[in-house]
Amino acid sequence: MSIRRKAIGMLAAAAAGLTVAGAPAAVAAPSAAGNAVTASVWRNIALTGTYTIRDDEGIFAAGTYCSGNVASEGWVNEVRTPSVWWETTCGGEIRVEKHVSAETDANGGVMIHVTLQFYEGTNDTNTDLDAEYHFNRYVPAGQTSTVSEITLRNGENGGKDWAKLNFVLHNNR
Repeated sequence: MSIRRKAIGMLAAAAAGLTVAGAPAAVAAPSAAGNAVTASVWRNIALTGTYTIRDDEGIFAAGTYCSGNVASEGWVNEVRTPSVWWETTCGGEIRVEKHVSAETDANGGVMIHVTLQFYEGTNDTNTDLDAEYHFNRYVPAGQTSTVSEITLRNGENGGKDWAKLNFVLHNNR
């Protein structure tokens, strides 16, 4: 068989394993129960929404408001170490981060684990964590779930620095 035929055959075999553009192919793995092989269930999850941040401190930043959209997505099929899926800054001294991990079940549902972190200090790259909020939400296959107005406040200045976030969690194919 020529090298060209081998290359074409390998490309055709690889293409046959693809499902949706950008989606990982299903992977067979041994089950925890024994030697039976089960296919991983890959899901595309997205977290969309809005945010408003208030920075009360500083000579030039007093009463600064920042707002915008939150949008992030990724493919999941098992528990993943939380990673920063989104972050934004405001007023030169506030940073808000969204860390996400998720796991799928056999029916294509996804348990999404979210940690929100609010940093406030002398610049927007500081490590002064002033507020943190965790939530978990199960989203069945092909559905969405709304998480309304989570508020993170800096307790060091009477709560005058804050961030308010609203999310919609999407479990897509």
